[in-house]
Amino acid sequence: MPVLMVFGSRTCPVTESAGPILRTLHAEFAGQVRFVLVNTREAHPGDVLTQPQSEQDKWAHAQELRAHHDFTFEVAVDDIDGQLHRAMTPKPNSAYLISSSGIIVYRAHWANDELGLRSALTQAAAGHQPARRASKGMIGPLLRAVGHLPGVVAFAGGKVERDVWLAAPPLAVLGRLSRLFGRLPADQRGTAATALLLLAVDAPLPDMACTVRQR
Repeated sequence: MPVLMVFGSRTCPVTESAGPILRTLHAEFAGQVRFVLVNTREAHPGDVLTQPQSEQDKWAHAQELRAHHDFTFEVAVDDIDGQLHRAMTPKPNSAYLISSSGIIVYRAHWANDELGLRSALTQAAAGHQPARRASKGMIGPLLRAVGHLPGVVAFAGGKVERDVWLAAPPLAVLGRLSRLFGRLPADQRGTAATALLLLAVDAPLPDMACTVRQR
């Protein structure tokens, strides 16, 4: 049976946005494809949920991740240094479709790329090799995750946001702006925040000379 192996953690906004998608796909393909989520080192450890320091900590984080997303499929635990994750990819929430013979036949940069994963899973469930070897989804899946960043900060602690500001300022800006769109589903807030930012950048500057003359 093919295996969909997904990497993720409780403090990864992309994993947060991927949860409902993975539940939906598992409901569709259970019995045809084996789903396994590998709990990695925390993508953005905070003051409350810190980086695990022992195997027991990591098991506890995996249990929290599974309970939070209500996953009914397998959740596995990498070792404390994340050797499997590092051997496969440095990305925090990538996904790999592995054939029954152990060959990677499809990979997705982000596990919330629903269209790409569904297409690959459909072909694999039918006994065919996916037409594409890798997902082309990049910007869309990332923007889908942006609106989940404030929730991760609230859960794991303020250190998360500080670290994101240092590591990826554009993502931090969009995450902060996404809070303005609380009435939208979280998946849509990143796109709305991006549109707002682009409007602000394109807005004409006031005519300073005219302002001075009026004074």
